[in-house]
Amino acid sequence: ATPLHSHPPPPPHPPSDPRVSAIDNFTHTTHSTPNSTLRASLSFPRTSFTVAILGASRGIGAGIALSYARAGATTLILAARNTTQLGTVAARVREVNPHCAVCVRACDVASPTSVRALARFVEDEALGGDDSTEGEGGTKAGGGTTGEGKKKKALDVLVLNAGYSGHVELEVTDGDAAAEDGGEWAQAFAVNALGTYHAAHYFVPLLLRGAQGGGAFCVVGSIAGCIRRGIIANSKYCISKMAQVRIVEHVAEQFGGKGLLAVAVHPGAVETTMAMETAPEEFKKYLVDDPELCGHFLVWLTREPGRFQWLNGRLVSANWDPDELLAKKDEIIAGDLLKFEAKTA
Repeated sequence: ATPLHSHPPPPPHPPSDPRVSAIDNFTHTTHSTPNSTLRASLSFPRTSFTVAILGASRGIGAGIALSYARAGATTLILAARNTTQLGTVAARVREVNPHCAVCVRACDVASPTSVRALARFVEDEALGGDDSTEGEGGTKAGGGTTGEGKKKKALDVLVLNAGYSGHVELEVTDGDAAAEDGGEWAQAFAVNALGTYHAAHYFVPLLLRGAQGGGAFCVVGSIAGCIRRGIIANSKYCISKMAQVRIVEHVAEQFGGKGLLAVAVHPGAVETTMAMETAPEEFKKYLVDDPELCGHFLVWLTREPGRFQWLNGRLVSANWDPDELLAKKDEIIAGDLLKFEAKTA
């Protein structure tokens, strides 16, 4: 059967990798804009909801911030390297939700020092923590109270949206491997892989403070992690994004039993600044998805994280129809689908 698309229908993807086609069409119906199920989820079941977004200054990150604002988030921590652009996003958030407390902070996810400083700000200021912390990252990952027995507020959602592509290079012999700073390969892994590790290391303890451990660790991943061939098979990006998804799976494996939901979400094909600067000209016509599609999908996933524990550690797509995804729950669990593995049969 022909897959169904919400308005506007995207053009068919160029011939590339069958793995990508399989995950693109995992649900029969796909969407380029938020559908009625996602729009209906724009509300939270609790009166207090705190979200930190790393990489919120433009494009998909700004869309995520606006989606959580529309849903009634009470506190948003917006972080990125460019604080001027963050100020613009913060102003838009306040227009959408005047009751939302918005914090703007500089952060470079490739720097552990920068991510640690942001986590400490969130802990001490946004969550109203005290000075009783354990270790360099604050409370330990099994915690929720300090040595003095004082209960601290939990972070409800951490969204890591920062990413780096670099120029599309289709062969590993392209580019300059001897660049003094490591070149674009080093930068891709510093942001996409190490940045994910830094975010997990410093923010998972804050997410685990909920009454049931709860919280959601969400990474804006990419089905590029599945790509081996085609016009956008940019090795450094594809491989580092695959590593990112594997980190998410490890986080889920380590902390899912404590109530944490860890998931990687493909945001769709969005006309972002990075995509327009790096994608081949012949691919740009496929960049048709709404920047807020991913944000609405994340709100749907994280408003009640316990409802989606069966998606823990998996790569999902914001393009998928949410109702059809729910209908595939038993199939996903039985086959342990939507994860990377070495095929043996």
